[in-house]
Amino acid sequence: MATEKKGLYGLDPSKYPARMGQPWKDEEVMQLLQSIQKKKLIEEIAEEHGRTIGGINSRRRELAADYHFNGNRTIEEIQKFTGLTKEEVEYAIKRRSQPKIVKIKEAVNILVEPSKESSTNISDIRELLKDIQAKINLVLEKIK
Repeated sequence: MATEKKGLYGLDPSKYPARMGQPWKDEEVMQLLQSIQKKKLIEEIAEEHGRTIGGINSRRRELAADYHFNGNRTIEEIQKFTGLTKEEVEYAIKRRSQPKIVKIKEAVNILVEPSKESSTNISDIRELLKDIQAKINLVLEKIK
């Protein structure tokens, strides 16, 4: 007995955009940024990409945070690239910064001023530093 394959969360995939929930490819991100520069409506961009409006906006916020943390771009530059308002950019940065920054500060403090309590966390610090290095390598690859 064959069962009909369901999409995301068991919903009927024919009722949703084709690429909804799928990973973004670099070429697709470039197309998104070009569409923003051409001042296309978000609805139009979503349709072109086969994604929801929420998916497009989520990616724009993610790019804004990435430009801030990895590209050292100003708020104004980020607004031009993403088409987000100043408030939306600031919110994206704030939302995506807190947990990682706290972890990094803790790791740095432990490395700079180790204590007896911190020695049990060395493996956690190594894993965090490996993760940071991997992300730096990804950014450097994208820049090349």
